[in-house]
Amino acid sequence: MPHTAHLVDQTWQVLTETCSAEVRAEVARIVAQDKADLAATFYRFMLEDEGAQPFLSVTTVEARLKPGLQRWLGVLFGHTSRDELAGALALQRHVGEVHARAQIPVNLVARGLRLLKHEINTRLLATPLGRNELVSAVLYVDRLTDVAFEEMSAAFIQSSERSVRTDEAYRMFAAGRDLALEREKQSVAVLEWEARFYRLLAAGSSFDDMSSLADSEFGLWLNHKAPLLFDETRELPLIIECVDRIDQSLFPQLVFGRDKDLQSEANRALAKAVLVEVDEIKFLLRSMFDRLVDLDVGRDVLTQLFNRRFLPSILKREIGLARRNEESFCVLMLDIDHFKRVNDEHGHDAGDRVLQHVAGQIMSQVRGGDFVFRYGGEEFLAVLAAIDEERARAVADKLRRRIGELDIPLSGERNIRVTVSIGLAANDGHPDYQRIIERADKALYCAKESGRNRVSSA
Repeated sequence: MPHTAHLVDQTWQVLTETCSAEVRAEVARIVAQDKADLAATFYRFMLEDEGAQPFLSVTTVEARLKPGLQRWLGVLFGHTSRDELAGALALQRHVGEVHARAQIPVNLVARGLRLLKHEINTRLLATPLGRNELVSAVLYVDRLTDVAFEEMSAAFIQSSERSVRTDEAYRMFAAGRDLALEREKQSVAVLEWEARFYRLLAAGSSFDDMSSLADSEFGLWLNHKAPLLFDETRELPLIIECVDRIDQSLFPQLVFGRDKDLQSEANRALAKAVLVEVDEIKFLLRSMFDRLVDLDVGRDVLTQLFNRRFLPSILKREIGLARRNEESFCVLMLDIDHFKRVNDEHGHDAGDRVLQHVAGQIMSQVRGGDFVFRYGGEEFLAVLAAIDEERARAVADKLRRRIGELDIPLSGERNIRVTVSIGLAANDGHPDYQRIIERADKALYCAKESGRNRVSSA
């Protein structure tokens, strides 16, 4: 986040100027001494809260969340320097991102932090701190907790906005939206606006009744739909700049300028400038769609599998379905063994051929309701829906054997065989989709460390 250094300096200055080192140390001592009891009180309250219940289970609380909260308390209240405070605030941003992935409501987090503040301040009342020191300690706890919440919330909002854009893009993809068709549709919309402009210009008619480009069909798409798919592209902001120059500078001069003779030299120059901008928009639009038509619809160009873009949307949906239907799902992480050797000995064309055949074999072994992704490089990820760990392991073992038996044709009438290592993780009820990916990745690492060409479970 861009404000980190300034925020750390500002927070450190305020905390040290308003609360002595001795009082801060006493707060840290109380928190360290009672952190287990604070965590127990916090989750006892949360387990009774109807809003929190969908995100918690007794097993998850005892195994991971209580220890995690104790560590969080220690980091936040145990800092003694500006650098340690920077680390504590970085942790808050990480927590906010986790909350966003798990879709934990901000108001629930605020409720929990309010409880923690109350519990810590209640314990401070039992210390030998004097009246002024006690007031300083209470304000210190309030300020530090509020800063933590602000950092969590900022990260939560930023992460949620990215997630919303990705979810909407996935819905468009899942609904069968064809970017190639969308490209033609928007190109036609720009051409229609340009054609009307030409007709009015040729006829010497007034532009009073002509809509601005931003208010045209193309403008509506540009402002409302394009950012969902092309938010981080180079071309989108350039197209918006072109539209702004037309609508805010050139077009108003034609409509409201003092020179009412549309055939005058000045107005002809303005009209030519408008058409130059429109040509630039058409060029940028084609470039933007051409570059992303394969990648950003969610397909890997080489293997035609899903790319990673929609993985968060799919995993969040599977976690929700598993929770509602009380069923399991599993994630397989696959890695082609010694893939670098394939590229080094046979060339990158052979490597591409291996990737395509392995991808095809994975797709042939999974069900229609499962999802397969090219995760990156020679790694693949499969989301197996509505399946328990035992059955998922049988699928993984069969997949490993079939890939190992596959003769992959290369140029010159040569064949090659490869093996894969597979890590398996079953859904454990954790609401953060990143956790099941990390568990599958660790299981994959174990499979490779154990000799490759095998399946390991998390």
